[in-house]
Amino acid sequence: MSTAFRSVLAAVVGALSAAPALAEGRVYANRLQPLPAGRASAVVVRLEQSGPREAVLGALDWSTQLAVECYARGQIGSDPAEAVDALLQDAWQRLRLLDAAQLGAMAIESESPIEWLFDELDTPLACAVIRVTVLHRTPAASLQPWN
Repeated sequence: MSTAFRSVLAAVVGALSAAPALAEGRVYANRLQPLPAGRASAVVVRLEQSGPREAVLGALDWSTQLAVECYARGQIGSDPAEAVDALLQDAWQRLRLLDAAQLGAMAIESESPIEWLFDELDTPLACAVIRVTVLHRTPAASLQPWN
């Protein structure tokens, strides 16, 4: 059985992959090579940090931060941010509509800055990173999801 952290990650990846899937279905968990050659876009959801918040009656509340990385290739000579703009908008809207209960969580917070990263390999590449914090619970004696 997966830990609560992997369960939260899988639930967010599933929500971003639901029809209509973002980035033509290229939504990955913790992928090391986020955007393979020849692909125009992808979304990678990464576990960043989990910290206990409060122990209550045999339960431990957790705050798990995820990075939702939106990658897109641009055209040579164009602004790379333009390439990722639509994917960023779609990911942001999808994250804002997430239902914490459907993820097995207590709350979802997405009020954080968007980080912009740019690179130029064979074509301009842009990445917009949205950080999401999921508040969830485990039994105090294990890391299994709370049921």
